[in-house]
Amino acid sequence: MPLSPTEEIKERLDIADVVRDYVKLEKAGANLRAICPFHSERSPSFFVSPVRQTWHCFGGCGEGGDIFTFIMKIEGVEFRDALHMLAERAGVQLPSRGPEVERTESQRKRLSDLVELASQFFEKQLASSEDALLYLASRKVSKEGIAKWRIGYAPLAKRALLDFLLTRGFTEREAMSAGLGVRTEQGVLDRFRGRIIFPVCDTQSRVLGFGGRLLREAEGMAKYLNCPNTILYDKSRALYGLDKAKVAIRRQDALVLVEGYMDVILVFESGFENVVASSGTALTPSQLRILKRYTDNLILAFDMDTAGDTATRRGIDLALEQGFHVKVVEMPKGTDPADVASSSSEEWGERVKTASSILAFYLSSALSRFDKNSPEGKGKIAGEVLGSVKLIPNRIEQAYWVREIAKVLDVSESVVHEELLSIKVQSESAPAFSVPQSSPKLSRRELLEEKVLGALMISPETLGDITDEVIECFSLSTQEILEGMRKSASLDPSDLSGVLSEQAASRLSRLSLQFEVEMEGAEKATEEFASCVRELFRMHARERLDTIAKEIKKAEDEKDEEGLAHLVSEFQVLSRKLHF
Repeated sequence: MPLSPTEEIKERLDIADVVRDYVKLEKAGANLRAICPFHSERSPSFFVSPVRQTWHCFGGCGEGGDIFTFIMKIEGVEFRDALHMLAERAGVQLPSRGPEVERTESQRKRLSDLVELASQFFEKQLASSEDALLYLASRKVSKEGIAKWRIGYAPLAKRALLDFLLTRGFTEREAMSAGLGVRTEQGVLDRFRGRIIFPVCDTQSRVLGFGGRLLREAEGMAKYLNCPNTILYDKSRALYGLDKAKVAIRRQDALVLVEGYMDVILVFESGFENVVASSGTALTPSQLRILKRYTDNLILAFDMDTAGDTATRRGIDLALEQGFHVKVVEMPKGTDPADVASSSSEEWGERVKTASSILAFYLSSALSRFDKNSPEGKGKIAGEVLGSVKLIPNRIEQAYWVREIAKVLDVSESVVHEELLSIKVQSESAPAFSVPQSSPKLSRRELLEEKVLGALMISPETLGDITDEVIECFSLSTQEILEGMRKSASLDPSDLSGVLSEQAASRLSRLSLQFEVEMEGAEKATEEFASCVRELFRMHARERLDTIAKEIKKAEDEKDEEGLAHLVSEFQVLSRKLHF
């Protein structure tokens, strides 16, 4: 029977090789370990098992799974996208999805090849443009930065790129479809001319489109120019630099959002890698959906005056509504993040560290424009802030800001709260995101059962000690797993998958890796197994003795002599076993 695409991918790819592309792994016995890329930590608690082809974090986040779940988590994509990414890497041909889908995919592939070739063209042009290189040097962009960000240059010639693409077999129509050509009275010409070029990529660093900045400003020409929307490039979803920032964002659990391409590059080069730019400062629901996969903490670093304009505020309010914690970096007047970061990385780091809440910024801004001592001023100040407070899903946070506003305006909290309740907001966002819940704390019994299962996976020979009497000491869900283990030819994951549910097999895989990491070999696992089984037996025996004691009382009340004798005998036998 042929392997399924997922099985074939797992056969061809080693999870360690895939994970190693994102984090630095080091040997830890039979496994590999690293600092977890999904939460901030100092000591490595992220482990990869080459034997089981699984990974798990035994630290703060508790995430784990196989090669597919890792890519889904690290790339912030759904299973279908992870499947395509890994299939491409493994050289596995996925089944056809119908002629219409195939045509669209073929067109996307064709345009993807075109924009990649265009990016290479722009890079080569930059290498031979002294003026463009001098400009980048004046902005303190290093040679390594130019290469890393694939910065290019579009020459002033009207059809330099188009003529090049034609020699490579592409058409003007395709160049137009990719947003690189523009139709004029003179015919189809290059969209980008005389500009520094910044490729905009997806999370896999594949070029989608471009942004360009005029090298020399000229009257009648926009300083900045972006690709129009295409089947590859969607401005409402584009986030410049996310492909390079995603690991740092997860590790630091925070994202710094800036305005421009140069801001991203120079902040990144100064050592702060969790930085991206939107296509303008106004966040869209699509961008927020993408960012929510990586963090809930959003730090805005752009012109403070811009933070109050209508479009930008709408985007910020969307972020608040979706549960983001939004802060603002205070920038020196007349400077941008690129200026600050390239001049002093220490100053940039301190400004990010001391960023204030966006609501504190709104309140401060309102106080600077309205008189807090007049009734009209109080009303306007409250109106400036309460609309955003209303959007916060967390009622405790809402209560905090109600108290702060009441204190600043010298009015009662109840009045501010009544005003908050009267505000009606029209949601423009997509359906709310679910907030991940922390793992429930395990009971003593559950911990003991997990230790037994983990020890069994390390020392399979102890499975013979799980007798019918012992198995009764476990919960029903664990009993099912133990029964499956007893029926299986071996405790190898491939054999167990045939007799256990997917959830149970996944649980065993996690526990085996966990106890392999925690225990110093099979001997300690055997000792741990025996100790936990003894304690579980005692817990079960005590519970049974309590039940028997109640049944004895009932038998005495009902004068059931035969039942009473049987119960007393069982109580004595179990009591002796408990105290043995």
